[in-house]
Amino acid sequence: MSIQQISAASIVTAVDDHISCDLAGEAAILNFSSGLYYGLDEVGARVWKLISEPKSVIAIRDSIVEEYDVDPDRCERDLIALLTELADKGLVKVDEKPGR
Repeated sequence: MSIQQISAASIVTAVDDHISCDLAGEAAILNFSSGLYYGLDEVGARVWKLISEPKSVIAIRDSIVEEYDVDPDRCERDLIALLTELADKGLVKVDEKPGR
């Protein structure tokens, strides 16, 4: 069950309480709060890099669609699923009100 509701209009950013590194195009993330680490595949690692600064889900989707051969609707669904999982694990912050 998801803690955060994420939509295409959501603004997401990586939390400060982590360290991450590139592993041959993939990413490993250590969450300092929980002491657990998480791994992301190539596309997940690209999303992680994109959210180093606050970005809307739409902007992230558009970047991924431009860089990879993926249908925009499928990309958005998969992206929201990934971001929801990362939010549930305490790795991203979600803001529904841009400009706040």
